Amino acid sequence: MHGAPLPEETLRALGACLAETLVAAHTVGVTHAGLSPTAVLLAPDGPRVTCFGAARAAAPDGTPRAGLPGLEPGSLAPEQATGGRPRPPGDVYALGAVLAYAATGHTVPDRQELPPLLRSVVPTCLARDPAARPRAADVLSALLPAGASATTGAPTVVDAAARSFPLPGRVIAAIARQSAEILAADLPLPSGS
Repeated sequence: MHGAPLPEETLRALGACLAETLVAAHTVGVTHAGLSPTAVLLAPDGPRVTCFGAARAAAPDGTPRAGLPGLEPGSLAPEQATGGRPRPPGDVYALGAVLAYAATGHTVPDRQELPPLLRSVVPTCLARDPAARPRAADVLSALLPAGASATTGAPTVVDAAARSFPLPGRVIAAIARQSAEILAADLPLPSGS
């Protein structure tokens, strides 16, 4: 967040990119099972999604996952927290939590805290009942600008974000600072080198 919520243009691009990523995964039968604010890396050429399978790695199906290290409780779908098998509706819940965090600084906001763009999307994603949540494709459609559509064979939302991902200056400065710190780190060499 680096000081403030992301602007609406960035929220739209972020949400569309993440939804498109989930659509692609769900289409081939893959569930992310670990999407959270810390699993999304922001870069000037678009977001990167990490931590695939975090819920599965933390505990086998049937084992309650609430409170386990590495899993963010605000992003973990209720059915996964109690041990349910990770499924696409759980990813959509996590997508709603990520967008809520990017817009407000926490994963379960009051509806009025959300910018108008997300007031209908995030609450439906965060529905406790998995059957009441939209599909990732529905979230993608809701976040695309008016007149745009997600069609196969056309350039994707991710392609468009790679050309121009609208990060605020404070976030770009934070990325540059973190990159400089990593490049300047004095790492120990393995013995014998």
